[in-house]
Amino acid sequence: MRVEVIPTGSGCGAEIRGIDLREPLSDELAQRIYNAWLEHIVIFFRNQDLQERDHLQFTKYFGSAGDYMRPSTLRNNIMKNRHDAVMFVSNIRENGQPIGALPDGEMMFHTDTAYDTKIHKATTLYAIEIPSYGGETIFSNQYAVYEALPETLKKELKIREAYTAYEFGTTVKDKAEYNDPEMRSANHPVFRTHEETGGISVFVNELMTEKIIGLSNRKSSAYLEQIFAMQRETRFCYKHRWQAGDLIIWDNRCSLHARRDFPRDQRRLLRRITVQGDRPMSAAL
Repeated sequence: MRVEVIPTGSGCGAEIRGIDLREPLSDELAQRIYNAWLEHIVIFFRNQDLQERDHLQFTKYFGSAGDYMRPSTLRNNIMKNRHDAVMFVSNIRENGQPIGALPDGEMMFHTDTAYDTKIHKATTLYAIEIPSYGGETIFSNQYAVYEALPETLKKELKIREAYTAYEFGTTVKDKAEYNDPEMRSANHPVFRTHEETGGISVFVNELMTEKIIGLSNRKSSAYLEQIFAMQRETRFCYKHRWQAGDLIIWDNRCSLHARRDFPRDQRRLLRRITVQGDRPMSAAL
């Protein structure tokens, strides 16, 4: 079967056709897929029928599976007897409690695990049940956002770090600072260098970045709002409309993603596995 890489024509993303991911990949094909991922930031495969073992096997072509990371108090029944790296994103409820994480509503732009010192370099998400409409995932190309920023802003923030924090389960931040006892936080460069492509990308996001270190609150807020507004611009984004059987993998080092709202009375279930990464490297180095 002929394998095709078909760009979305949007700010990022490509579909890969002609592969059944239940079958082992040759070294040559695995490298071709990996290269397409580095080039397009987000790649996806339609009409896949993947059990957990198949999903885990695919993830290994990109590196070691990342830890689930959430506190044990926030794990739920569906996690029992599952691989430690597996997380479910779902609004399905049993006995009144969601069986997965991040169950309802929209979610602001963010980078997965940016609250940790070593972020997970990639996230894979497999669609099991999908509502009839809504719930799209929006991906934003942070290489392109960086290129479009004013040169004065690039110069001002080149050597800056930002304070990043997160309270697990939050999808829309509605307070100035996170303060939950389970909060996680880390400092990361505002602009980072991708360790494989050498490209420079913006590495702040509206769900988790609270301030730019060393600037006044007023200046920090003004700069962040300017960047966040650009990250939401359609020209930098790809909107993925999910179908059951989709598998997506995106590069957390150079992209953000957000989620659109969807009907509360329709079931949504996706399986997530991440890939371990390293500490972000400043673009100033």
